[in-house]
Amino acid sequence: MLESDICEDILKHHRRFEAKKYDREKGLYIGKVLIVGAGSIGALIGSALIKAGLNVTFAGRPHSSYTEQIKCSGLTITYPCGETFSISSPAEKGHVRFVDTQQKLKEKFDLIVVAVKSNCLASVKSYINAHATKDTIIFHAQNGIPYWWFKEDKYISSLSPMLAHEVAHRPYLDSIDPKGMILRTLGDRCLVGCVMKAPCSKTAAGHVQVRKPPKMILGLTNTDKYSYQEQKIRQLCEIFSTYGLETSYSSNIRVEVCNKLAINATTNILSALTGSLISKLTSNVDTNNLIRTILQEINQVFQVYGINEADLPTEGKLYSYINQPGSQKHLPSLAQDFYHHRQGEVNLITAPVEMAKIAGIDVPTLSSLAELLKLGQRHTLNSQDGKFAILDFKNGRGFHILKEEIERTKTIICKETHISDIVAHVMQINQSAKIPTWVYG
Repeated sequence: MLESDICEDILKHHRRFEAKKYDREKGLYIGKVLIVGAGSIGALIGSALIKAGLNVTFAGRPHSSYTEQIKCSGLTITYPCGETFSISSPAEKGHVRFVDTQQKLKEKFDLIVVAVKSNCLASVKSYINAHATKDTIIFHAQNGIPYWWFKEDKYISSLSPMLAHEVAHRPYLDSIDPKGMILRTLGDRCLVGCVMKAPCSKTAAGHVQVRKPPKMILGLTNTDKYSYQEQKIRQLCEIFSTYGLETSYSSNIRVEVCNKLAINATTNILSALTGSLISKLTSNVDTNNLIRTILQEINQVFQVYGINEADLPTEGKLYSYINQPGSQKHLPSLAQDFYHHRQGEVNLITAPVEMAKIAGIDVPTLSSLAELLKLGQRHTLNSQDGKFAILDFKNGRGFHILKEEIERTKTIICKETHISDIVAHVMQINQSAKIPTWVYG
């Protein structure tokens, strides 16, 4: 499709949705949109809203060469079908803007899309709060257990009395929201949970490659107070679906989060620890045994926290997603962060372990993976010129420490972790993979 055709298509769709967009009597008004985080997911969500004719501001990280690049040249998205869509301020006649989160904007926003990684959320909470009104819809497109998980009386009352008492007195997890600072700042808003299924990668020049047709699920998290906003959120789903981002509404977004977390806690984590593509990870029985054990442990946690057995993640659901074209040869987001020696979403696995501890559940495999992941994060941040992975996988012989890399940087990464402890964690995951022997790397 030519760029001129795309622009004409945008105008047609803009006119089509004009009446709905400004229907205040039905409570469907969606005016200005702020997207905090201008990476792959922020660009993908923003592109659909721009095609719908909405006024969109992208806020990137300050003092970032990437942010400066997109301020000058905008963003380009290439979809699996080969279509390319470009976003830039001049081309969109003023209803697109690129800023950074240090720039104080005078206006408030009707919709704020939070597309930063979960480990960056604390640093932008005040920025989000400063640009929101009491009626602003805030939806979060982060991986893992979200900070709002316990923020609903109806949900808490569905738990066992003992667990309900625990989380009612501390409705946050330290692994994702230390001391509940994010919850205190943003919790009293209309919060929308978002599960994104869209393997993406981006370049420093602002080119986002989407590897398979993207899908998104939205759901209101605090229905006790904000049920009147549900119609508007459903309209958002319609807008996204119309403009290339297939989106559905879920009345139980926690179930969708659990199913996505099961994918991340298996392939994403193992890919980050080994540097392997998903196709390599799932091509042998040993790794698949380990994935089965991880799923069993994480389902044990989910069930205690109110997810019905019929809604729990299954091997069938997991493999139907990761075996789709576009996933197998993809390096997941956490592994991409490790590869580029960046801080990653380690709480993908540490948060469920914290939930298990609160509930008194034993999850030895998840606990070992969490410790290895924290070690791997320290390693990749302190070995800019070395390998980013700390484990190797040899078919039939299991997972091994990359001894040379560990020894070379052990004064940094092993400051709080002895080699014997690392060996114990690796032996635990090999045992979970049903590998009878284990050899030090």
